[in-house]
Amino acid sequence: MLNPNTKLHRSPNLQIQLSSPDTVEIMRGATVVNGGPHALAILHIFARPTTLRDALDSLAQGVRGSQDWINLTTALSYLYQTGILEDDSRDQRPLLDTTGFGAAPIHLEMLNDRQRTSCFLAAIAEVVRPGDVVVDIGTGTGVLAIAAVRAGAKRVYAIESTAMASVAAAIIAANGCSEQITLISGWSTQVELPERGDVLTSEIIGNDPLGEQVLETTADARQRLLKLNPRLLPQQLAIYALPLTLPPDEWARRVVTSETLDNWRSWYGMDFAELAAAQSASATVFYLPPHRTQTWPVLSDPILLAKIDLNQAERYLNCTSTAFATTSGHLDAILIYFELQLSPTVSLSTRPGQASSDCSWRCPLWLLGHSLFLQAQESFQVTYRYGIGRQGNLVQVSRP
Repeated sequence: MLNPNTKLHRSPNLQIQLSSPDTVEIMRGATVVNGGPHALAILHIFARPTTLRDALDSLAQGVRGSQDWINLTTALSYLYQTGILEDDSRDQRPLLDTTGFGAAPIHLEMLNDRQRTSCFLAAIAEVVRPGDVVVDIGTGTGVLAIAAVRAGAKRVYAIESTAMASVAAAIIAANGCSEQITLISGWSTQVELPERGDVLTSEIIGNDPLGEQVLETTADARQRLLKLNPRLLPQQLAIYALPLTLPPDEWARRVVTSETLDNWRSWYGMDFAELAAAQSASATVFYLPPHRTQTWPVLSDPILLAKIDLNQAERYLNCTSTAFATTSGHLDAILIYFELQLSPTVSLSTRPGQASSDCSWRCPLWLLGHSLFLQAQESFQVTYRYGIGRQGNLVQVSRP
């Protein structure tokens, strides 16, 4: 329970996305919190350890009325409950996380993705050797750490930043691996290990392949946590693009057309033409299970955007690939999928038609601002960027 003399400080390594003054998304690992209009002021006050009383005295100067005060104190309490604000006892109680990697549902989905988990286990059996020291980043339920022990690892350092760490500890114990596995709660970029690892295992590939910072995290691990010439799992990550024509029903759901504008005008008596203009100004991304798109019209062969050796990868990506249309049609969207080379003989793909119906990954589908009509054999270019400037991930299509 918070009291006026409790000292709080903001959690390190937060990421903030400001969509508008009232929409502040705060990301702490896999946890995403909507902080509301007072979030920036609260985070500023708690940049250094500050008592709740002093913080509220300062924040009160910007409050406009009783309801605004209620909103402020509610937001402050929520940021504390979700771990965005921390106190000295934070490590003694789990973070509230109902949707991210600290909660059970996403781990159930990944374990039910038999193709994904089985491929990782097979790769570990191939890569890990008796006597190895293994570093497992983002251990989750501990499934890969346990597999490393069964493959002969002498010691596994299982690193987990979310409340799932306590669940992993119980699962590790239930499977008789507590002596070989050291569970470390925290971010891999912040922890120190008593020894360096021979092998790195990490399943931190997101729906956006690079979205969980696999490049940055692996680079840091190579520098601080691993021996020279370590064995990595996965070893390589290839990112592909598929140019698609949206089926009519998907087009109607995703794109503002003259027909939809007419419908809205008829239903609500309002003109939403500016929404169509806003949509056409830039690409929009949404996420779909791979198998859902496998029958959609494809306008070219898969386009290799990047092939990344994680033993040498940089922390950013900026690449443009040229492709040729294999058939005429409207290029409406670019679907991004990836292939992982987990070990010398084990690979895994989210390509529609290859990924299972239980695939727990979702493919990003970039809906272009303007549909582009291509003739058969016509060339076009796809650009993929990551870690460049403030745009985050970016997919663009153009004619040469």
